[in-house]
Amino acid sequence: MAEDTSPPLFCPFCEECFEGETLCPEHELPLVPFEKLAAARGRDLPADDDPIPAHVMRYGRLPLLVGALTVLAGFFLPLVETVFADGTSSRASGMATASNVALNLWIVPAVAATTLSILGRRRTLRQMRGSRLALVLLALLAGSSLGYTVSRVFRGATQLTEAYGQEIEVHLLAGLWVMGAGLLVIAAAAPLFGRVRDPGPRYAVR
Repeated sequence: MAEDTSPPLFCPFCEECFEGETLCPEHELPLVPFEKLAAARGRDLPADDDPIPAHVMRYGRLPLLVGALTVLAGFFLPLVETVFADGTSSRASGMATASNVALNLWIVPAVAATTLSILGRRRTLRQMRGSRLALVLLALLAGSSLGYTVSRVFRGATQLTEAYGQEIEVHLLAGLWVMGAGLLVIAAAAPLFGRVRDPGPRYAVR
């Protein structure tokens, strides 16, 4: 069997050597030979434990911020509309529903606020990567609460219809979809939190 004579490759971010790999398994950056390591480090990248200013929206911060703010905005939008047999109707926002019908719905804005807190407190790349699983679980928890609330509203309408013999319709409004979209953004962006994006041609490697 021929011996592998390919030179060892190094991550331009952490400068670790990985034999038999082409991407750094932790930072997902293309590996480079040792003689090109210094040139690849020409881009000013923070170390794993270097604090990153809060206003820097790179490293997966921006999608999480957008997702959390979207969830909060949706919480104050109309969530459900109840239409009664006589043609009258009433609307309730997520906040009103959480205050009067489903206390569990407060989990949704709490998750959005926690996401914002993580963005503010997790300032290094190492801390960001350590928060990925927590963010995914938080988004799933909030999504479950949202789904449970919707099922409770429909179940309540069915019970009132059976009790009074008058059909009651429930329509889902924009607040539900806006909150759901925000939670999806958080769940999708969480695995990229603290990731150093592939810099491509920005490396001075020749």
